[in-house]
Amino acid sequence: MQLDRKALNRLLCLNDKQLESLVQTLVNGYGLDLSRFQVRPGDMDALRRAIANATDEDLLELTKQLKGR
Repeated sequence: MQLDRKALNRLLCLNDKQLESLVQTLVNGYGLDLSRFQVRPGDMDALRRAIANATDEDLLELTKQLKGR
């Protein structure tokens, strides 16, 4: 899975239920550590802010986590 700005923008187009489900799948299936984004489960506004404000460094770290699985 490739995470880039285009992928993040596609995530932001999902409705809350779809986005929450996808993120939960990634966390559970790939063991992603999202703690650096300070998002509590179910806090969709915070999740959307974290996605919108993700830096290139954040994307690189998440991509490394995905490749590690």
